[in-house]
Amino acid sequence: MEKIRIAGLLEKYWQAETTVDEEKVLAAYFRQPVIPPEWEAYRQLFTYYEAESRLGVGEDFDKKVLQRIGMSETVAGSGTVMRPLIRRAPWWAAAAVILLSLGAALLMDRPNPHDRPGTPSSTEISATTIKDTYDDPQEALAAIRKALFKASSKINQGKTITKKEMGRMKDSWQMAVNY
Repeated sequence: MEKIRIAGLLEKYWQAETTVDEEKVLAAYFRQPVIPPEWEAYRQLFTYYEAESRLGVGEDFDKKVLQRIGMSETVAGSGTVMRPLIRRAPWWAAAAVILLSLGAALLMDRPNPHDRPGTPSSTEISATTIKDTYDDPQEALAAIRKALFKASSKINQGKTITKKEMGRMKDSWQMAVNY
């Protein structure tokens, strides 16, 4: 009778449907000295889980971790000197700042390839060289209205197309659902 019960628990175990208590029953069963030979592999599995659950960190765990991350000068037993990254960080930061500064300076001094010869570069243009396109404010307003009207008509055209396509998608969806 017990073999049938354990077989059922094993089936539930492999389907990941067992409770913690049922898994404890299985572990206790496989700790017995005599079990059917076809289940001997399961004994190894459950004793492995039990042995792994008893593992813990040693007393010198903290010391080993600190040595590995470089908080200590020497690694125990090896005689190797480890220099913490924090001690080198200012040098790395200084090198990065110098490289970034040089790169930015080189980019700022390089002429723009799109500038024509004889025209002032973007850094040479001042507020006095910029002129208005229109002298009359009414002309400027009319030009702005014309540009906005053109953009608006394109946006409205896009809305109409989108609405039509969404209707087609809805119809296709309905046909697929009703199929």
